Amino acid sequence: MTAPVTRPGLVTLVAALTVIAGIVAIIAGVIAMIAEGTFLGAGLVSVVIGLIYLAVAKGLADGNSVSRAIVAIVSVLQIAWVVYRMIAVDSQFGVKGAGIGSAVVSLIILLILFSPKANEFFASRSN
Repeated sequence: MTAPVTRPGLVTLVAALTVIAGIVAIIAGVIAMIAEGTFLGAGLVSVVIGLIYLAVAKGLADGNSVSRAIVAIVSVLQIAWVVYRMIAVDSQFGVKGAGIGSAVVSLIILLILFSPKANEFFASRSN
């Protein structure tokens, strides 16, 4: 029987950033729902997404492979969305620059979540 692997610092960072994203999504959703009735649906969706982020962050911190997969899927979708917008929709550099930044962050998250130390950490938790 092998001892559990300690959580790498970068996995902790990704989990913390996920918590922050969840809190921001919840706050934005509440503001949207309060601000005007036309944003009620979008605000509600934002709150639900924020709650999901919080649940996934806890799973990441615990080494849950399902949480890792959810974050990976969302990151890949984010990159695909940015590429689509850059090619098909946006033509202004400022908008493209923001999209590139978002895609780079998603790529960094993927690299962290599938680094050798993270692989070892998540593998040790799934036994």
